[in-house]
Amino acid sequence: MKIIFKIFLLIVAIILVLFFWKLYAESHTDSKNVRNLANLNPLITSEKYYIQTNEPKSVKDSGKDIKLYEYTNKAYDKDGNGKEITYTATKKLKTNHYLELDYKIGEVKGYTEVKEKDIPKKAKIKL
Repeated sequence: MKIIFKIFLLIVAIILVLFFWKLYAESHTDSKNVRNLANLNPLITSEKYYIQTNEPKSVKDSGKDIKLYEYTNKAYDKDGNGKEITYTATKKLKTNHYLELDYKIGEVKGYTEVKEKDIPKKAKIKL
């Protein structure tokens, strides 16, 4: 019985650590180290945000054949909550197209082009 109780306490302790780690990461999104460690936490999931593309804010030449295009857009989640998001792409994106961003702890992990009809209604209204 003592072993089962110890295992139970260990599981509760792990869940509490992961929960407080999540809270800390969400309040310190400007730190790259925190964002990298947050990727290991299973309680932190990515969120979907929707944007309408515009012209890049800046273009950085890496010295090779690759250019990084930096964009800043007002993005909206499925409930219509807005957030200013900055992200980069290795190619110039078409303007006035719609993207679904995978956003996790202050960072865009990826994006997919979507059709306007596939955007949730509350987000579409604000775009």
